[in-house]
Amino acid sequence: MRRGRELLTVKGVEAAIAKVIKTGERAELSDGGGLVLRCPPSGAARWTYAYRSRAAGGMRRVTLGAYGDEPPALSLSAARKARATEEARNANGEDPHVAHAQERSLHAQAALMFGTLCDRYIEHVKGRGKLSWKTDEGYLKRPKAKFGRRAVGSITKRELMDFLEGLAPTSKASANRTQSTLRTMWGWAAERDYVPMNFLAGVKKVGGKEAEKNRVLTMDELKAFFAALDDNEAKTSDPIRRALKLILLTAQRPGEVAGMMLSELHDLDGPEPHWIIPAVRTKNKLAEHTVPLSPTAVRLIGEALEAGKDETDGKNDQAVFASKFDNVATLARHSLSQAVRRVLADMDGEVKLAAFTPHDLRRTAATLVQAARLPVDFVKALLNHHDKGVTGVYARWHMFEEKSEAVKAIEKAVARLMM
Repeated sequence: MRRGRELLTVKGVEAAIAKVIKTGERAELSDGGGLVLRCPPSGAARWTYAYRSRAAGGMRRVTLGAYGDEPPALSLSAARKARATEEARNANGEDPHVAHAQERSLHAQAALMFGTLCDRYIEHVKGRGKLSWKTDEGYLKRPKAKFGRRAVGSITKRELMDFLEGLAPTSKASANRTQSTLRTMWGWAAERDYVPMNFLAGVKKVGGKEAEKNRVLTMDELKAFFAALDDNEAKTSDPIRRALKLILLTAQRPGEVAGMMLSELHDLDGPEPHWIIPAVRTKNKLAEHTVPLSPTAVRLIGEALEAGKDETDGKNDQAVFASKFDNVATLARHSLSQAVRRVLADMDGEVKLAAFTPHDLRRTAATLVQAARLPVDFVKALLNHHDKGVTGVYARWHMFEEKSEAVKAIEKAVARLMM
């Protein structure tokens, strides 16, 4: 026995733990050489090793494991062997604290399933208030079905790229959106040590450059679509019907309309009704965006608020377009896209519409403003397109009158379709 080491005995350790449990006073038992058994009142004693790090300098400490006779717990003799292992690591310039952290990370990666990672990520973005969390959830469905029962640490970059490349021939856009969602999730996971690194960062989109979106609906198409949308047999809720109409009437982004709150609406009964979208809910996140509301828009908002007031009594705020799910306050952006696809699929008669998305209603609204021969600056102001030049940095005037003219032009063109 070397001097100052192996100071403890099994009998002494057992007696000390029993005393701690009886008195409720924690104790630390030193075996020398940095090996210490920490004994809390609960009796769940744990071995630690204190050392001077050759790699990092200064004193550090690592936990070796719980005290006990059955692995993975460590008996006195097993704890001494673990101390010898850590001493050798330190002597070779490998910091035991760093090595233990890496081992814990690898163990977590081996234990965490890909499906569980997806669920945790969706809960995270929902908790952060991301309006498009449902869209992220949708894009994760196929990779979750493919890799859901695999440990995240076992999934390689090549496997994910092969999977994404398999999606591209069917839909470049879907492959690119899935890749983008996976890349963001992998980065989030790397920050939390669920995966060692985000190997999808900087990877080119597997779908390549997508065709520029330029779908604009004609007046005949708008008439046919809204007639089908308002049909009593259409499998679409009233909040979704009104939200889709508001996208066209206001020319705002679908996610912004879906997330509209009562607290964002002002002067609905006055001469200048308007909607102020908080900066955090705008795409550029730079400043709040003021949207004048036409009479038809005010009517639809009023109907939505009236329909949902019974469920919001006593609350400080109210979602204008409430979700049918109890745990979600506002409509999911994804619900609008699903509704459009459903209505188009069920349409019959002389008019058969080509596929379009809720965002195409926004583009159609902008086109209607241009067709009314209003200046392009009116359109840019209403769409909240950010001017990245020096003028855009200093010119914060919200152009309320100009945007009012724009929404009036839209209403004049389509109000009769929304009776």
